[in-house]
Parts: sequence; structure tokens; C-alpha cells
Amino acid sequence: MSAELIHAAGGVVFCYGPNQGPLILLICDKYGVWTLPKGHLEDGENEADAAVREIAEETGIVCELGDLLHRMVYPIFKHDVWRDKQVAYFLARATYLPPTPRHDEGITAACWLPPGEALARISYSQVRDVVRRAIARIPPTP
Repeated sequence: MSAELIHAAGGVVFCYGPNQGPLILLICDKYGVWTLPKGHLEDGENEADAAVREIAEETGIVCELGDLLHRMVYPIFKHDVWRDKQVAYFLARATYLPPTPRHDEGITAACWLPPGEALARISYSQVRDVVRRAIARIPPTP
């Protein structure tokens, strides 16, 4: 592995839907992978600011960031080199509004789903684990 660590941040964004039940925001990337919104940190940017910015850039959803849920590290192969990528995932709350997937960001779809459906749709087991942590922290319906 390369010594260079790539930093990214994102979130498990939840809202209360029209029926007052919790919903989780998911994105589908250009590879057809359903996951959480996230992206790289810009120079001088902290994880929290990057998470809020990336969620808004990828989905059009502006959120209020909560606690850090988890940092995961996994290898990626980019530009013919293996590197480790560390992603900080935060719990975040938003108002129920239709997401707008940003095709120019590589997002082909974005949607709100009930927790069980979100877990079933997520492509990676590590991401499902992060969502399970978040579900346990979502406050009861208001």
C-alpha cells in the first residue's frame, strides 16, 4: 500500500417522511452501486465541512451534521496505484425534500428509503454496518 492516505467524508442522512417514519438518503453512483453520499476533502477542509458540502453537491440536500458514526479505511486502486482511503461518516438530519442526483458528480440516482429498504439496497456490507449504527441513533419520530 502507498503511504498516501486519501481522506473523504460523508453521512447517513435521515429525515422524517410524510408518514412521520424515518427515511435514509441513498445515492447510486456511476457504477450502479447504492451507497451513502460522500466525497474527498478539499485542501484545508475538515471532515465535518466536507461531509455537509459533499452531501449537498451529490444530492441537493442540505443537512445538519450530528455525531461522527464511524471512520472506515479500505484500499482503492486509482491511477495504477493502490492507496488506502479513509472515510468519516457522520449522522446527519435533513428536511424531507426530493433529492436531486448530480449527474456531473457521477450520481445517477438518489432517494429516501425506510431503514430496512435502505439496508437491503446498499451494495457494500461495511456501509450497511455504518447505516445500522446510524439507525440505532435516530431519535424517535417527532
